Amino acid sequence: MEVRRANRALIIGAQGVLGALTARMFASAGWDVRPAARHPRSGQTEIDLDLPDSIAAACDDHDLVVNTVPHPDLLAERYILERGGTLINISALPAAAGRALRGVAAGARGTVLMNAGLAPGVTTVVATDLLRRSPEADELELVFTLSSQIPRGPASAQFIHRGLTGVARHRTTRVPLPSPFSERNCLGFGEGDAGWLGGVAEGRIVRQYICLNEQGVHERLLELNRADGISVSPRSLIGPRKAISGGFASDEPVAHWIAAIRRGRRLGARTVECAGDYLHAAKSAVVFADVLLGRRRTGGCFDPDEICTLADIEPALRDAGVTIVPRIG
Repeated sequence: MEVRRANRALIIGAQGVLGALTARMFASAGWDVRPAARHPRSGQTEIDLDLPDSIAAACDDHDLVVNTVPHPDLLAERYILERGGTLINISALPAAAGRALRGVAAGARGTVLMNAGLAPGVTTVVATDLLRRSPEADELELVFTLSSQIPRGPASAQFIHRGLTGVARHRTTRVPLPSPFSERNCLGFGEGDAGWLGGVAEGRIVRQYICLNEQGVHERLLELNRADGISVSPRSLIGPRKAISGGFASDEPVAHWIAAIRRGRRLGARTVECAGDYLHAAKSAVVFADVLLGRRRTGGCFDPDEICTLADIEPALRDAGVTIVPRIG
């Protein structure tokens, strides 16, 4: 009897918090995983995202490359588009980076899926489903819940700092989040990224906010915002934190909110719920990888909603511990 070879995945950034979890989740799902890092440990592959030759040597001969490193030049993604292959990016990059990559993807040999984690990623697919149900919506509202206490690397902390300090004062809005958050005043965040929604949001207003699990930290951010001091908020409020000893994943509550709005009225809303943001970003990447490798290969740069619908992935997400909960409509 013929024995099928396991799909091979190269995980870039495998020494980071998200990268290490991603490598573990792909291995748990039966993938043949090769962790990669700039300064590799024993059993890891060397890759330097500043050096095209290093990228070529590491990425060739894999069914999938998963990039967890927010490199601004996207050289790994550009290499795959030009030379062929499949890559999923789940790093925290500004939305403009994905738009720039799409601009050079015409005639591509390879396939790149951007923003394919939990948020953005699953949230993008949920937003698309809401707009399918309520096409008259003129606005999308997103709230990303996050914790200031979980392990995170410098790149993640910088991503959050950038989203908080980009303007002198953010909008706020009151949102009926589920337990344990309850109804909260949520703080505008990274407005220029427009929820990483891509073409699905074209012609619509997109407002995105954050809500901190830790109410004391959240209230401090709201105070800074009211005093027009958010643009100089201290990095110590949400800074890098070392991974938990033993490599265990955090299990903080997550309830990302997505709502479709028409003339100020919420027509429909869903929450994306799980326990552990990074863990389920990694698990969501596995779900998207299975969808991507199971479809007809088409070269180009895509967002998650362009390769699947919510109905396509919801059963697998549920099995992975991610539930989509109707809140309105």
